[in-house]
Amino acid sequence: MNNTPRGNRLHIAIFGRRNVGKSSLINAITNQNIALVSDVAGTTTDPVYKSMEILPVGPVVLIDTAGLDDAGRLGELRVKRSFSVLNKTDLVLLVVEAGCSLTAYEEEILGISREKNIPVIIVLNKSDLTPAGP
Repeated sequence: MNNTPRGNRLHIAIFGRRNVGKSSLINAITNQNIALVSDVAGTTTDPVYKSMEILPVGPVVLIDTAGLDDAGRLGELRVKRSFSVLNKTDLVLLVVEAGCSLTAYEEEILGISREKNIPVIIVLNKSDLTPAGP
């Protein structure tokens, strides 16, 4: 499987706002420290690619992206790069914080994914930090 060219692999891109846990998710899936994890918002600057095999799916490329809500001139460039990843994505993992409503950022990814017929799996993260309901 390691010999499978990147272009022949299923591309799974991880999207979400800054510090929602995208890099932690790719590290957990790969069981490696592929992406830098920090409490500082905007740590991921460029897409991070990791080729691997996920059974029973087969060879895949996981792609960690910068936060969709990144701000400033550099932030705009990072967001633009993140959105360009959609052009080669076969499956979107949209990471959202449990207990939080979807924002315009998530809605935009959902809309573009719908237009491009890219399936989306919404991943609820940080549920352990959400206060218990009544």
